[in-house]
Amino acid sequence: MNGVGIVGEPCPYLLQNDGWVVISLLFCFLCTGYVLAWEKNQIFHSIRKLFFRNELESLFPKQTIVDFYCRLLLILQTCILIAILVLNYQTSVLDSNIILAHSPMLLGCYCGVAILFCFAKWYMYKFVNWIFFDKKSNKVWIENYFFIFAVIGFILLPVTLCIVYGDISFQLCKILPVILMFLVLLLLIYKGFCIFFNHLHGVFYLFLYFCTLEIIPLLLAWKGMEMVNGIFI
Repeated sequence: MNGVGIVGEPCPYLLQNDGWVVISLLFCFLCTGYVLAWEKNQIFHSIRKLFFRNELESLFPKQTIVDFYCRLLLILQTCILIAILVLNYQTSVLDSNIILAHSPMLLGCYCGVAILFCFAKWYMYKFVNWIFFDKKSNKVWIENYFFIFAVIGFILLPVTLCIVYGDISFQLCKILPVILMFLVLLLLIYKGFCIFFNHLHGVFYLFLYFCTLEIIPLLLAWKGMEMVNGIFI
């Protein structure tokens, strides 16, 4: 007997059901565990350095090659977590079937844009600070900036796990990264003032400095992710 089946509706795309997202989160978890196991004392000292004036930098241990590679690992982790959060945002504005079909390429390209953003910021800061500031201040700023970017990965990991596996509203998913970005920007402004513009009239130059080297690159990075969507979707 021939029966007529009922066409079912496909399940919506969920990050927790995406194998690539799960593998990426597992990799980030292992990175965090490895760095904490080997470099937790250096990370603690580096966090303390963030809240001291650069005259006190010499009181803390110098960075070793192991510290350098751990920082790179944490920066990579930050880029991966940013890519997952962007993919989570795209699930609300794009069709689930499209995301499901292209999630590996989207995740990889978002991560690639974040990595390119890091390299671009490094070259921009090196070039601009080489023109306007001394070599020592430039070095201290680069170290502090990328340490802050690396530490973002520690904070983003539990936030991303809650967003992916927790029952959190989409509005809260959008608010949490924005709050984190705002706090990081405040910390960068504080460090920039201490290192480069430690006088009252330097506030105006600090405003121009961050508008040029922080806000504009962020807008360009977001535009790059929109171009990725245009290619694959």
